[in-house]
Amino acid sequence: MSEEKGMLRTAVVTGGNSGVGLATASALGKKGYKVWIAGRNAEKGADAVTRLRPYCPGGIAFLQLDVMLFSGIEQFVRTLRPQLGGRLDALVHSMGTVGTKRKVSADGLEEGWATQFLGRYLLTEALTPELSKSEDGRVVFVSANAPKKPQLFEDDPSLEKNFSTLRAIVQNQSACVLYEQMYAADHPSGPAINGAVAGLVRDTGITRAQPGFARAIGGVMFHFFGITPTQSATNIVALASDPALKDISGSFFSKPQDLEKRQKLTYDETHVASLRRLLSRYAGVRNTLLSV
Repeated sequence: MSEEKGMLRTAVVTGGNSGVGLATASALGKKGYKVWIAGRNAEKGADAVTRLRPYCPGGIAFLQLDVMLFSGIEQFVRTLRPQLGGRLDALVHSMGTVGTKRKVSADGLEEGWATQFLGRYLLTEALTPELSKSEDGRVVFVSANAPKKPQLFEDDPSLEKNFSTLRAIVQNQSACVLYEQMYAADHPSGPAINGAVAGLVRDTGITRAQPGFARAIGGVMFHFFGITPTQSATNIVALASDPALKDISGSFFSKPQDLEKRQKLTYDETHVASLRRLLSRYAGVRNTLLSV
């Protein structure tokens, strides 16, 4: 419950039907939040709701979300918005899979660009009015490490001309941290936004898109050196809910279980300007989502 008004607090966790997302949803549920988990697979979502229900006295529900499609995001927002009652306290974006081959959605979006950044951006923008109605709205982007030198491909964000897994990862993560910096500057009074590293996590599906040999090697590394989804979720849950972090925004937390290991995002404004230009091509979709 809200510390100040006794109101039921609410959270949306994308990718909340497995792995770190499931651990995050469970932890927020135990804190008394009403939680919506979002994902593409309705069967897995229903199973996750059954597993989480005993730990979510405030309520738990699954809503289908396909961030690969603009229409999928719109349908999700259209279904969720009436259920929020005008307010959302936390939006947590779980980390998606990393592919080795270029795949394109029906909207012409490269899969990684759509799932690791653009879908998160559009959903955050769409739900900002509800997050702004909270006394302490929070947005958390779960990701890999922040790049030292961000790189965006303004003219070809879907990497049609020169795709590689590394280029995709660098661009997607660059866009995430630049957006976190931009959003924090644009919303100095909240909602707060921060990035958090997931870490090397066991028992998740993040490597399922990898080739067999790479998946096997990754599985061994994750088994011996990885942390559990619950351990990975430590910082994520704190960033979404801890009152002590209310005024923290525009920072990146690089150690999953250490809130002191963080850096303020201060990339050169030329990089932020590049992101703004890139995002302008999606202004129509953003505006449609805000009007749903």
